[in-house]
Amino acid sequence: MVLKKRKALFAKLALSSAVACGLMASNPALAEDTVKVAAAAINVAHSAVALGAVKPEIFGRHGIRLEVNDLRGASPNCIAALLSEAVDLCQVGTTTGTDAIAEGADLVAVAVLTGAVAEVVLSKKAADSLPVAADGPIEERIKALKGLNIVTAAPGSANYTILDSLLGTVDLSISDLRYRTLGEVQAMIEGIRNNQIDGAFWVVGSLAPVIQDGTGVRWVSLARGDVEEYQQIPFVTVFARRAWVEQNTDLVERIHAGYADAIDELKNKPEESSKLIKDAYFPDLEQALWQDGYDQGRHAFLDGAKVKPESWRASIALQEKTSGKDYSAASFENAVLPAAQAK
Repeated sequence: MVLKKRKALFAKLALSSAVACGLMASNPALAEDTVKVAAAAINVAHSAVALGAVKPEIFGRHGIRLEVNDLRGASPNCIAALLSEAVDLCQVGTTTGTDAIAEGADLVAVAVLTGAVAEVVLSKKAADSLPVAADGPIEERIKALKGLNIVTAAPGSANYTILDSLLGTVDLSISDLRYRTLGEVQAMIEGIRNNQIDGAFWVVGSLAPVIQDGTGVRWVSLARGDVEEYQQIPFVTVFARRAWVEQNTDLVERIHAGYADAIDELKNKPEESSKLIKDAYFPDLEQALWQDGYDQGRHAFLDGAKVKPESWRASIALQEKTSGKDYSAASFENAVLPAAQAK
């Protein structure tokens, strides 16, 4: 009798184990892969990973749990973390990644997230001193930046490259500014408030506090389409080491799918997505100002986390002009995974 009971118990345990295994196979959320992501910053441009962090079921339904490390604007540290294998993914300005590739890093783009979403914000004092108003012709507004003390990210970054190119549309370059490298948003805000700098070029919405208190003026916004040719330029991309991608092909496909879903929600569920991100990361920012930045940036998110070949090549061309490096290793065909390639 005891033997029969033991056999029956073992049979039940075996059945339970089989059922559990079946459930785990059919429901990846029960057996999630942890993916470590370094994000150069958390802001509107990086909303996809921010939403993935605060709404874990987006990546969870693809069997992924994100661990996100916010580097607060330190883009070079993102690449360093990736190359040292401290993280699996680096979400960073596209040109930072392609610059690393040009210098020999064997990286590939797993997902391409946004078009250009940066803006120039000037101090009110600087804006009032210029011969054109903030709603004047865009060419005149760009020309008026000549000689100003403007900060942005380091050479090679997306912000630096696009600012230099933007100035080039009116036959200027970044050398026509009194440019300084600065990647700390709070320092930009205080610098504008206290007239220590004339302005900054950064992701839309990040400098909203100075617009809120009247010490700053939005001068140029690429996110709202002030300069149409920049709207499809890939601005934020998720990079991984090629060797890691080749070892984790299924996981990488699922990662891309998670990013595509995050972008879909950012664009098509804006009220829910906006609230989740703001409550988690920007609880003290006035709602109207956060929403202003989000609404501009939302239109720059790239459907399906994919980039068109002509847009990628346009970005590389801007970079070649600015740095003079050889970016053949960062070509669309070599550097962008098929899952991230738009037709």
